[in-house]
Amino acid sequence: MTLVGAAGMYAFEKDFADGSSGLNNYGTALWWTAMLMMTMGSEYWPKTPEGRILCLVLALYAFAVFGYVTATIATFFIGRDAEDDEAELAGAKSITALQTEIAALRAEIQQLLNQNSKS
Repeated sequence: MTLVGAAGMYAFEKDFADGSSGLNNYGTALWWTAMLMMTMGSEYWPKTPEGRILCLVLALYAFAVFGYVTATIATFFIGRDAEDDEAELAGAKSITALQTEIAALRAEIQQLLNQNSKS
């Protein structure tokens, strides 16, 4: 995506009238696209409407990819914490233990109620 985006940006910006775009060779366009996709920005910005639209599409793509990567990493750590009995979050094992404890408490309450009703 970076290589194709750089080619598109170079194609749109290479012939800008006054040459102030700064994206007038493929190497610079590739550097600019890589920096944009890493959300670091650059001192150059597209001057043509097509270049600006491509810039928006590349930025949205980069945010989506980084969001996906972040969610994948977070899911890994949350899953790992759920398996650990010492973890802050209640995992599946501790939920099962709580359900067993609740069932035992209900049985004890029922026994107490039965004893009180007989007396």
